Amino acid sequence: RRIRHDIDTVTCDGGFYDAIFRALYACNDMHVSPNGTKDSVAMARTMEAYHKYFRYGNSRVMNVSYIDGKYLTQGWQNKEDKVVIPWFSELTHVNGISIDKYVAKYNRLVSSATRWDFKHKKAWTAKLIDPRLACQADSFKVTFVVDGKPQTVNMSGLRPIQPRSIFDNNVFKVDYFQRDSTLYIRVPRMDYGKIEWMEDEIAKHKGEPLRRVVIDVRGNGGGSDMMWTHVISSIIDRPMHFDLWQATKDIGLFTPEDSIQKPIKVYGDHLIACYAQGDWTTLKPNDRSLGYDGTIYVMVDENIFSSTSSFLSVCQKIDRLVSVGRPTGYFVGIGATPWGDILRNSRFSYRYPVTIETTDADPRHPETYYKDQVEVEVLPTIDELRTQTFYNKAQHAEEFLYNHDWVFRKILSLP
Repeated sequence: RRIRHDIDTVTCDGGFYDAIFRALYACNDMHVSPNGTKDSVAMARTMEAYHKYFRYGNSRVMNVSYIDGKYLTQGWQNKEDKVVIPWFSELTHVNGISIDKYVAKYNRLVSSATRWDFKHKKAWTAKLIDPRLACQADSFKVTFVVDGKPQTVNMSGLRPIQPRSIFDNNVFKVDYFQRDSTLYIRVPRMDYGKIEWMEDEIAKHKGEPLRRVVIDVRGNGGGSDMMWTHVISSIIDRPMHFDLWQATKDIGLFTPEDSIQKPIKVYGDHLIACYAQGDWTTLKPNDRSLGYDGTIYVMVDENIFSSTSSFLSVCQKIDRLVSVGRPTGYFVGIGATPWGDILRNSRFSYRYPVTIETTDADPRHPETYYKDQVEVEVLPTIDELRTQTFYNKAQHAEEFLYNHDWVFRKILSLP
């Protein structure tokens, strides 16, 4: 209602673009965004407006860890390398405003911060926006708790502490751990160009005894659905089917005309839901499949998105695929490639999904529309976070996985 009011009463370019950006980011889906290229005059105007008028940009942020309703800081130091904010202090206020109120009133207006925690019924963020940008404040002060005592510091002149230098987050891996016959597959992004390599590496383990298979997609921002479907096809012994309902305002987007359809109402909007038909909703083993007949565990975290979130949604539908980790807080599910559109007068260019997934959705439970639920939720302790933060070796490797990775270790404890 507030955005609708602002759109109707805006009197300047800055106010107009501000209202437009807030409307886009209120959708809680990073697929709803300004077009980010200059391939056309409209897109060029959009990006020019973005840089000129948009005051909530991600240029100045404070990274935080959100764990079970609370915010924990990263370490910050001054120019003399003196630690000013210790690692994993509980963050409570920004410029005297409680952190939850600040996120709800200001940070939620930014796409990277528009997440929702259904357990605690509040918006949350992993990137705290500088209030000098978010609400045109004169300063950026935070209050945190150390040894039970609150402290307030000015963030001006501070810089984050870099705790380690070795990272293997972007490395594709297919490792077989002989200690307990576990096949570990690391997929850092849904890269179409890596499908053949991944199939070849998985096929090398045909005939090995398999107690469990683990697919690690944490931090995977998406790409091509063909990556995760080919990985599954390289593992399973028999077909796995999943049901899929998608809804839209324009039923002409779906073909054929004789598909199963029904009218539904989502958040007060009247849509038409269509049942997906075709081979693509059945995952089948390929010619070199391992023929594995057990459970496949899928490691997820709050940083997956797009195609990877579609994979998570499929996990919710197939018993043999079990997701382990934590939800994203984003509005996701199995969708289609976002469409582009242009506002008639301003020539503002943006994109948006034309469908939402409604499989097993229940209007009485809004979280069932988000499709980010994890079957086995696992949160780290502060000690586990500390170990991960300062562990300056490969973290998608056997030593760390078995000794320190809270998600992997949870999988080891599952029957």
